[in-house]
Amino acid sequence: MNPEYPVSPPVREVHHYHPRGPEPGLAVVLELLPGLFLQTFGIGNIYAGNVAGGVLMMLGYWATCLVNFLLCAIFIGFITWPLTWIGFMIFCPILANGAAKRR
Repeated sequence: MNPEYPVSPPVREVHHYHPRGPEPGLAVVLELLPGLFLQTFGIGNIYAGNVAGGVLMMLGYWATCLVNFLLCAIFIGFITWPLTWIGFMIFCPILANGAAKRR
């Protein structure tokens, strides 16, 4: 070694691992399938990390189902219940997709 040139320290390689977030497509499927077959919305939002929003959607849908069931006594519920289901089938997957993209 030549004393005129100092020895540089060894180069340290740093590898950063960034885990992938939730998949937006899977979040949408997790909203649509349980909503279609089990009348349960909010699972896709919970998967996407929006736990409070998912639980509120789940409980909110069940609360509106109870109201619509009671409205079936005066025949209005037969109209509002399917409209409520269609509204949740449209908006819950959109919100789950947005929540998954933000993560």
